Amino acid sequence: MDLPEPILAGLQAMGKEFDLNRIILFGSRARCTNGERSDMDLALYVKDTKQYYNILDYTEEMETLLMFDIVDLNGSAVSSDLLDEIRRDGVILYEKV
Repeated sequence: MDLPEPILAGLQAMGKEFDLNRIILFGSRARCTNGERSDMDLALYVKDTKQYYNILDYTEEMETLLMFDIVDLNGSAVSSDLLDEIRRDGVILYEKV
């Protein structure tokens, strides 16, 4: 996993603030095949559309120039190929205890 510590701490704080069950990093940063400016692919379960947009706002306000690509695993548009990739390569960054 290739993720700067301040970003990891910010994502863990986001998990607590939004009462998320889990935040999963996937894609090139999870596989450590990313470039310097690769985005961060995150998968999570959100309660509703409003929460999803609040999470997008939260990540936009994080102090980083890197972009986030957030996938709502509750969404009906998640392909089986993407789910397979998340299961195969995903790294849990936050999990509610």
